[in-house]
Amino acid sequence: MRVLVLTFVRLGPALVYAIGAVFAASMLLLAMYPSRPFAWALYLTLLPVLRLPLVLLSVAGMGAWELLAAFALMAIFGVYLTFHPKRFLRARFVHAHVALLGLVLANAAASTAAAGRSGGSLPGYVDWSLPLPTALLGTVLIIVAALACLFTHAEIIRRIRIRASIDRLPAHRVSLH
Repeated sequence: MRVLVLTFVRLGPALVYAIGAVFAASMLLLAMYPSRPFAWALYLTLLPVLRLPLVLLSVAGMGAWELLAAFALMAIFGVYLTFHPKRFLRARFVHAHVALLGLVLANAAASTAAAGRSGGSLPGYVDWSLPLPTALLGTVLIIVAALACLFTHAEIIRRIRIRASIDRLPAHRVSLH
């Protein structure tokens, strides 16, 4: 059971990237079939969850096809990392944290997008609260990506402790005389 849970959590960032690929595909569907309700429903369902990463990648000159390919490759890479957990710990660390940061930034942009402010604020006031997604999908993705980051941190700490305990063991020297 533990292995199954760990595998699911390790697949979390790959799920984030796979949903990003589905969102890029929904943009392509919307461009090809603008009158289809399914294309609009898919696009509008995923828009609040993945808005900012797509904007940042499109600034880099990536179109919808390149975006689809990039997200699909990152999802495939995440699946590969999931099934080789001991071998690529640093890559898993970066993969999970990029997914989590992208989701948090996307939700921060979606939560601050408003026509006006509600209530007065002081000059220089910075709102440090964590913007929670308005969509259930966004909440689930943030939780799964955060768990992947947490488990990666725990594994790094465990490896550091194991190395430290090995270094503290007395060295037995065998003389060959």
